[in-house]
Amino acid sequence: MRILRVPTDFRVVEQFDEAMLTRRGDYLVYSVSTKGMTTAEAADRLAQAAGVDSEAVVSAAQKPKEGVAGQVFSIYQGQPLSMRGTEFVARRLGVSDRPVEAGDITGNAYEIVVRDLRGDDMRRLRHNLAQVKQGGLPNYFDDQRFGCLRHGQGYIVREVLRGRYEEALKSALAAPSPYGAEALERYKRQIRENWGSWTKLVALSNGRRGKSAFEHLAANEGDFLGALRFGLSSRERAMHLYAYQSHLFNRALAAKVCGMVEGESLAWLPCDEGSLPVWRELSAFEVARLEAATLTLPGPGMDQDEEAMRLYRQVFESEGITVEQFCGLDLPGFRPIAEPRPLLMQPEYLRAAPAQDDEFYPRSRKMRVRFTLPRGQYPALALKRLLMPTESGAKRLCMWVSRHPLVWPMDDGTPQVFERRPQEERLSYRRKVEQGPRERGGDNWGRSRRDDRKPGGRPAGQSGGRGPRPSRDEPRDKPGWGRNRRDDRYDGRGSRGPSNSPWGDRE
Repeated sequence: MRILRVPTDFRVVEQFDEAMLTRRGDYLVYSVSTKGMTTAEAADRLAQAAGVDSEAVVSAAQKPKEGVAGQVFSIYQGQPLSMRGTEFVARRLGVSDRPVEAGDITGNAYEIVVRDLRGDDMRRLRHNLAQVKQGGLPNYFDDQRFGCLRHGQGYIVREVLRGRYEEALKSALAAPSPYGAEALERYKRQIRENWGSWTKLVALSNGRRGKSAFEHLAANEGDFLGALRFGLSSRERAMHLYAYQSHLFNRALAAKVCGMVEGESLAWLPCDEGSLPVWRELSAFEVARLEAATLTLPGPGMDQDEEAMRLYRQVFESEGITVEQFCGLDLPGFRPIAEPRPLLMQPEYLRAAPAQDDEFYPRSRKMRVRFTLPRGQYPALALKRLLMPTESGAKRLCMWVSRHPLVWPMDDGTPQVFERRPQEERLSYRRKVEQGPRERGGDNWGRSRRDDRKPGGRPAGQSGGRGPRPSRDEPRDKPGWGRNRRDDRYDGRGSRGPSNSPWGDRE
């Protein structure tokens, strides 16, 4: 099973509330469609075309680079524009007296192609689709929120709370990533090798990320907390805070789900942050109760929610920090905010199109899945729920998200890791595939194996004609009988007769 095989496999369109448009205003509002482009890259292109600074371009939300995205932007006092290309289209919606905000987006509509499906994969998807329509699923934060884990940095905020400022800074700037570009990974390796030689790192990082931190350490030896303030942008610090805050929320919600569901009704989904428990089915009463329920994200003021405090105390204890430590965090970019988040995810307009042949995987099928989610919810989480095993004890499943494998946990929630074949074995297989057929099997490579199996067939490599077809009175066990029945279409003139096969006259 695979998603994000090509950019067009993932499409998302923001559902925009046009009530913010006015008859007059200094802000031009545009609907922008991008392909394989981040929100920041799209904003830079708009700013250049409108002749304004990048700060004058505001988006309602961030979208991932992978896929095709339809987004809404506002431009302050820019030149009117209309752009159309293969990877970037901008269409004017109107004007407003304020910039676009996150609250102007009511939701996102998704169309996702799931590839490399076999028979049981499609059965599971149809079975789980009916369950999700009836009972939804827990509203966890998904892998997209935890890029710090996928790229090897870990939870920077947890290190800060434990007072390990140097480890936090080093992880943020130099942690190796299996998905990083070669030049970036080479630069991070140089940082690790020269860690502590701040003057050398200042020269090495000229014009690159981390220079401000190294300059601060060169002038203030040992002040790693100050280096965190200067070396990481406010946006990066906020992203690390959101990642750790989301991790705490997921663990608290997981504890609540495990308390609600048990036995065969409990299943697990894979996530970089840890295995996520979900229910298979819920009663209508439980669904109605969860529809209005929320769980507060950890932050100052969360003590007003008694259930949240009960759940989070267990989580913070396992993390080795206290609730007071986290809520009292007071560093620029590292100030958590408590806000409620719905417990239940209910995809709307959920449907799956009939299966089609997969052009990338000839022996497999593909299906298009469409649904709509409110702002702040994760489509890949819904896909994991749709593709998970339908019963306990099923074989382990793996889904590839672009280049990243996700393996379903064990029945008890134990995470599983994708085991790659040794590099020598992979290289050997690649060399075998790149070789020509004759190099792999000699002159007889590609000959039908039927000739070797049939009692009357000629041995592989032996030439000879087909021979006459026996009459009805002749025994049908004589040598030569039993060949592929397509030979019966031979018309005696060196070409085959017409075939009724849907595949034409190919052998």
